[in-house]
Amino acid sequence: MCERLRAIPHGQVVRCDAVGLPFPDASFDTVVANHMLYHLDDPAAALREFARVLRSGGRLAVALNGRDHLHELATIASAIGRPDLAPAISLNDFMAETGRARMARYFADVAVERYRCDLDIPAADPIVAYLDSLADQPLTARQRSAADALIQAHIDVHGVYHVRKHTVLITASRRTA
Repeated sequence: MCERLRAIPHGQVVRCDAVGLPFPDASFDTVVANHMLYHLDDPAAALREFARVLRSGGRLAVALNGRDHLHELATIASAIGRPDLAPAISLNDFMAETGRARMARYFADVAVERYRCDLDIPAADPIVAYLDSLADQPLTARQRSAADALIQAHIDVHGVYHVRKHTVLITASRRTA
């Protein structure tokens, strides 16, 4: 990803740790944390760091998933005896439901907007392939067949396999001095 970003003219790409950004205080107008805070051991430390590098009044944009994100895929995984394939929602409690309150500790003007981005998938193959991609151990032929049959039965009745995505954009501003 960093290599692709480096191809964009007039940009600077720095790969770094979110809880120890190598930038001076008040050096940015905007910080974007796109689907990453729920992967950190200490998301509060990252929020403090974002506030540190933002100028007074600077904006933070955070994308997060909710607890029911991709729930239908977790249901399939359990039904075929592979609950380990349920898409990982979060490594901590920083989620759509908790993000506003957690960000309000460090930022002002916190607002939440839910993305409307559900999926209507017309075939079983991409769903089975996605579930297989989540596994440390690939699906067995029996598990693939069971998933395919379950999904296809749903598609036969409803025309598509609907997967709810629960994703929000939370924006906030650095408190003015």
